[in-house]
Amino acid sequence: MFVFVPLAFAGFLVVAGAFIFGHDHDVDHDVDHDGSYEVGGTLSFFSVRVLATFVMGFGAAGAIARYYHASYPVSSLLGIGAGIALSALMYLVILIFIKQQASSVISTESLVGRVANVTVPIEKAELGEVGVSVGGEYKIYSARSRDQSSIQKGQRVKIVRVIGTTLIVEQEKQE
Repeated sequence: MFVFVPLAFAGFLVVAGAFIFGHDHDVDHDVDHDGSYEVGGTLSFFSVRVLATFVMGFGAAGAIARYYHASYPVSSLLGIGAGIALSALMYLVILIFIKQQASSVISTESLVGRVANVTVPIEKAELGEVGVSVGGEYKIYSARSRDQSSIQKGQRVKIVRVIGTTLIVEQEKQE
């Protein structure tokens, strides 16, 4: 009993602390070369929260079994079973939380074909800026003219290509 109770208590403290003070530290974060940020949304079964839940379940079930005079091997086996069951449940709960999170990541590749407004003039062979509405947000991006021509502020342009974080645009054809 003196082994199981401290394990259950320590596991509980780690799990409670992870939920109170932690954030998304069990989730994989990637930053790629062109500066976009995306949340991978992967969770390892061996994350801190899941392992601490296993220790908590092992300790609690072992302590309960010892209280009812089960031997240490039987108490340990019951503890392992309870630890696996609780850690699997914790894994599923965390996955549900991860899936509920929204992402405001906008891939620059998804902008190709959209119409934007020039906010800073694009001079010959130089960068300017364009603004584009995407996903309910208005974003500003660096832009360059596809044919190296000047495009004045206020003109509507079509995004034809993306190079890194720079949009390649052409003047929208008038119909």
